Amino acid sequence: MTRPSEQTLTSVFTQVAAAAGWKWSNDPWRSCEGWLSFVEECEEGYEMDYSEYLHDISIRDLLELALNDENAQRTKGFAEFSASIQRSDHAFRELIESGPMIRPEEPRWWRRSLPPHGEEEFVGDVQERLRVTLSRTT
Repeated sequence: MTRPSEQTLTSVFTQVAAAAGWKWSNDPWRSCEGWLSFVEECEEGYEMDYSEYLHDISIRDLLELALNDENAQRTKGFAEFSASIQRSDHAFRELIESGPMIRPEEPRWWRRSLPPHGEEEFVGDVQERLRVTLSRTT
């Protein structure tokens, strides 16, 4: 058996993902890229409905599990992994600061508020489901 200090970030990430029920995510760098892509899409104006938004934002939940995992923290590359997430986090925090807060008691900061704008399908679905008005991107 590999000792935690000898494990790779990818192997620990795979274990964390599997323990959390994620069947498809085993690459920490692709997950970071997925989080960045989601953030960029939200900055431009999220296009899909609210259910898809919740699905897409869940990648950040997985990243948080990996960030908090002691074995992951001891792997080579963890500092770069963490820094990559922090850069995307910074951009998303800035974006949602001007959006409506929908869950003030939510412990995960990225799920407390929505982006202030989106494409027609997202804006309409948020209005219908949450009774929250967002602006439409043009």
